[in-house]
Amino acid sequence: MSYPFVSIVVGIRNEERYIVECIESLLDQDYPKEFYEIIMVDGMSTDNTQNLVRQYPVKLLLNEKKNVAAARNLGVKEAKGEYIAFTDGDCRADKSWLSTLVNEMLNAPENVACVGGPNLIFNTDSLFARVVGYTQETFLGSGGSAQSSNSSERKYVQSIPNCNAFYKKQIIEDIGYFDETFVVGQDCDLNFRIGKKGYRFLYIPEAKVYHHRRGNTKSFSTQMFRYGSWMVKLFKKHKGVVRWYAFIPAFAILITIIGIAISLKYSIILKLLGFLTLLYIILVSYTALKVSIKMRSIYGLKALFILPLQHVMYGFGVISQLIQR
Repeated sequence: MSYPFVSIVVGIRNEERYIVECIESLLDQDYPKEFYEIIMVDGMSTDNTQNLVRQYPVKLLLNEKKNVAAARNLGVKEAKGEYIAFTDGDCRADKSWLSTLVNEMLNAPENVACVGGPNLIFNTDSLFARVVGYTQETFLGSGGSAQSSNSSERKYVQSIPNCNAFYKKQIIEDIGYFDETFVVGQDCDLNFRIGKKGYRFLYIPEAKVYHHRRGNTKSFSTQMFRYGSWMVKLFKKHKGVVRWYAFIPAFAILITIIGIAISLKYSIILKLLGFLTLLYIILVSYTALKVSIKMRSIYGLKALFILPLQHVMYGFGVISQLIQR
């Protein structure tokens, strides 16, 4: 195996809880140490993150714009490598993560711009976080995307999230870097623009990264609301990047509100809403049962609460953005 020089870029902000685990996993890669660098780009953290980063042999850059897109752009521009590997500050990379990505890229067809792998669940996370993780591996939780479902199948995919992604640096430069107006979804935007140039994305299940999920109701709800809001902005820029089912939660909320109002005059509408609600309950219950079986714990049934919460908050995020416009 040849060893091209790689730059690992990590955008961080207020990650004191997980940053040591992240850095140590990157320093412990089985890839030759002289052939990669680690660039941590901090979004002006207000906790102890910067002090912890300075204790390790990594490069620290300060990102005054604070958002992740700007952090990744700073990292790419500072990078010495011909390849860029991205992960996040709340992730831990498997020991063979980098060598697997490099090997796959070197052996991939020329039109492959990016390779990446799954975002696995920490078994040490809180019960809530683990249920969130396993719920998002289901079709109702993620729409069946290879990365979210942690597929064991090697395949070409539409996009690869940047908590576990490996790019040819030149392609990022040629495409115009990340769009810094996006607080969320900047990797989807970049990947869509790259894909329009004829490049492909290859999912590699062996390139493993473990990713901490949101650990409580408040932080999870906020995250889902933001995802919904920014998905609308992404859709307005690139109609083809957003899958059809992304708007179902918002559509369902609006139909329910309108249906209840109309049912005051037409009772059959209320019966139709009742049927659709029952169907949704059945699908959620089936999904929660699958989560419980996968976790081998009755606590997996918490998905009965987490999945509707995800859909409702995401839907209201979409609606809020539409109302603003």
